Amino acid sequence: MDLISSRTIDITKLAMDGLLDRQQAISSNIANVMTPDYQRKEVAFESQLAKIIEGEDLKDYIKGQNSIEYVPPNVDVFTGEVHRYRTPTLQEKAYLQSNLYDEFKPQYVTDVYSGSNSDGNNVELEREMMDLSKTGTKYLVLSNLERRQFSELSEIIRGQ
Repeated sequence: MDLISSRTIDITKLAMDGLLDRQQAISSNIANVMTPDYQRKEVAFESQLAKIIEGEDLKDYIKGQNSIEYVPPNVDVFTGEVHRYRTPTLQEKAYLQSNLYDEFKPQYVTDVYSGSNSDGNNVELEREMMDLSKTGTKYLVLSNLERRQFSELSEIIRGQ
């Protein structure tokens, strides 16, 4: 894995965006712990992120197939026509040009499966505090990774 690739930076950013949304949902849950009939909110984004990574892997595979099966052009000296053995299909061309990152949108989900207490509220403060801590730790790890990536890029640019 290339530690300073654009793909790594983009996916890390999306993960951080998802974690930020999750942090906000957890904060809202904590703020409403005493609100009657409040249903806790969750943010789901990991499966979308996995699909984006799979899609980017597929793009890399298509590009690889095109370069593996690519034979340097054979020029017909009589007609001037260039013959290549492998060209991407129209679907592959369209897919290669698509921006999978634009489709990322964390989903807010109301948790209706957790048991409610007598006032209809299903927020458990201990659980929310634990989730808040986990989310904060994940965000911190990703922000440190991003900082290192940009630091490496900066060193490369300065020639160090």
